[in-house]
Amino acid sequence: MKMTKLIANALLLVVAVLWGSGFVATKFALDANVPAGFINFFRGLTFAFFIFLFFYKKICKMNLKEFKAGLVVGLLNFGGYITQTVGIKYTTPSNSAFITAAYVVIVPIIAWGIYRKKIEIKSWISIAFCLLGMAILTGVINKGLTINVGDIYSLVCALFCAGCIVYLSYGAKAVDVSIVSFMMAVVQAIGGLIFCLVSERAQFVYIDWSAAIVPLLYMGIMCSFAAQTIQVLAQKHTSATSAALILMLEALFGSVFSIAFGFEVFTVKLLLGGILVMFSLVIMEIKLQPISTKAHSNFKG
Repeated sequence: MKMTKLIANALLLVVAVLWGSGFVATKFALDANVPAGFINFFRGLTFAFFIFLFFYKKICKMNLKEFKAGLVVGLLNFGGYITQTVGIKYTTPSNSAFITAAYVVIVPIIAWGIYRKKIEIKSWISIAFCLLGMAILTGVINKGLTINVGDIYSLVCALFCAGCIVYLSYGAKAVDVSIVSFMMAVVQAIGGLIFCLVSERAQFVYIDWSAAIVPLLYMGIMCSFAAQTIQVLAQKHTSATSAALILMLEALFGSVFSIAFGFEVFTVKLLLGGILVMFSLVIMEIKLQPISTKAHSNFKG
């Protein structure tokens, strides 16, 4: 079956669902006293194991060019993970979610600045609805946005996320999916290990392994191995802006899973914010037809 943009976007929606479920899995792991750095290490290690298990022949043939491309993606990916983890210690979850969501604005700007990808009018309209939906969804629109050191970390996280999405869509297209995924996994595992050894060693004695092992395995296998491999594959066949908007749905799905598992209650702001975010995706996928028969331009997402 040929990979079309529609199929690629549908696969990215699956990724958003898996990442959304990861919020609940992370909550279970944190409740079992697993430190954030170790979560990243375990996810990366599990991710790397399964990628190597299935694609070891291609990975063993990795050349220098593929290594460099994979390393760039891995560093950008881990940069986003670790800055978000650190930032959320000093700010509210709402501020963190909303500021990180700013990558939907940053993505088309980076894509234009580096790869000269045209920013269409409908992209800005879609981004505006998406940010409004996220503002309602996170509660920022009611409480206001205050800036502190945690918010700065969250903004840096948004920059890393945007860079990763753009590079996957345009800079790493020629690199095999399995190699990019393997490098993402290895960098996440090494980065997480270094972080937890430097700042989290004292917390290891408090981990409840019986409660932690299932959510850790779920994050490693489903949220990392499955989700990020699909992400790398799908982003080769869609635009960076479309990918950013779809992947941002992880926050919405995270809220849905959180409600389902009893961590929070259903609210009107969740419904309204979710509708606006979904509407922004519809706008992005609409192909605007020319009004005049003489016009030959056609906007494509």
